[in-house]
Amino acid sequence: METVSLNQRPVPLKGAKTACVFRHIFDYIIAAVLLIQCNTVWMTIASVRQQMSTALPIVLFVCVVGRMALSMRRFSLAELKRDAILLGALCAYLAILYAVIKTNKNVYLSFACMFLLLLVYCLICQRDGVSQILLKYRTLVCAVAAISIVMWLLCSVFRLIPPSGVEMTSWNDTSNSDTPIVSWFGLYFEAQSGRNTSIFTEGPMAALQYSLALLIETFLAKKPHPVLSGILVAALCTTMTTTGFLVLLLVALTYILRWLYRKGWLQKKAGKITIATVGSIGLVTVIVILIWKIDTLSGSIRFDDLRAGWLAFLDAPLFGNGCNNLPAIQHYMSEWRHFNMGYSSGLLWILSDGGLWLGAVYLCPIVLATVKGIRSRHWGVVVFALCLFAIFLITVFQYSYLLSFLTVFLLLWQPPFNATQKEPVRQELSKQTSE
Repeated sequence: METVSLNQRPVPLKGAKTACVFRHIFDYIIAAVLLIQCNTVWMTIASVRQQMSTALPIVLFVCVVGRMALSMRRFSLAELKRDAILLGALCAYLAILYAVIKTNKNVYLSFACMFLLLLVYCLICQRDGVSQILLKYRTLVCAVAAISIVMWLLCSVFRLIPPSGVEMTSWNDTSNSDTPIVSWFGLYFEAQSGRNTSIFTEGPMAALQYSLALLIETFLAKKPHPVLSGILVAALCTTMTTTGFLVLLLVALTYILRWLYRKGWLQKKAGKITIATVGSIGLVTVIVILIWKIDTLSGSIRFDDLRAGWLAFLDAPLFGNGCNNLPAIQHYMSEWRHFNMGYSSGLLWILSDGGLWLGAVYLCPIVLATVKGIRSRHWGVVVFALCLFAIFLITVFQYSYLLSFLTVFLLLWQPPFNATQKEPVRQELSKQTSE
């Protein structure tokens, strides 16, 4: 018996296990690059950031090409034509913005090339690799979360382990100079006092990755694992961020509804009352959290960020003010916040940089996956897409490999061909999502 690879060359069965091992290795490395490149302290440390910025794209390119070579997908002529048209259209679309963009063309070119590389990967490995990357990313983030909880208790809370030194990081709000950050052997950093920031630049960046991993586990995994979910929940609590608390509230409401569904309560007439009650409690809780957030300095800065980003977007709504052009947004920031000129909305940053032209690259896949999910009654992908939009609105991780991968995943997502999923707020990525 033989298996056939993408290029239709026969592969002996005895080599199938070896190929499977290499596929898993490539998947884990790709997932690790997605994790590391997205706002970890290592990407901002003065002594290694240049090497990291050079090495990670190379590693990702080699692993993606290797993973595509091991793909087991067979293409029909119709599929090849469809994929070629999609790829060609996106290349032309992105090239137009490159031609008219005003600043930092190299930054935009790097983003466009990586986006297209991940698109090609997902087209080729759509059936046997994309879901595995997300699951392995979730696993790696869970491992980071478990280590961070232990280090947070030992290093930040009880101070049982002294710091190993201080690193200089470029992640700061007020200037272009590097600032010191306390380090424990390069495996844990105390970026913000009291918060579990782990290997990330600040609490919201740690909450970003823990939240995405928890959302993948809750809404996309075929069979959520209670231990993994518990670790991610605990880690989110230690970040002490509003984003983390809102995600935890959503996940809690989801599990309540799932439990009621399995008990058969939602199928009864009283089920509608139950859903309305649970939804109302959740909405009231969200409103209370947001009101509390508005009354804080951090909340005031975030709302000023949204206002400033929107005004900067209106200056050039079609093609934007230029790639990575933060000064265009800072121009509209209120004077009272001169001590903090950082920014917190990735979506409005994108709209300010590239206007609706670039914003459509991120927003269209979210809308498309939401519509397809609603039509096919796969509510898990609907909730995941909407949560990604909400997180992107209040968190900066634009141009990251991780966001590009999630965007491509939503762009190409299709409902499984098996029975329609009727359980509320649950979606499996594929027939083989468990590792």
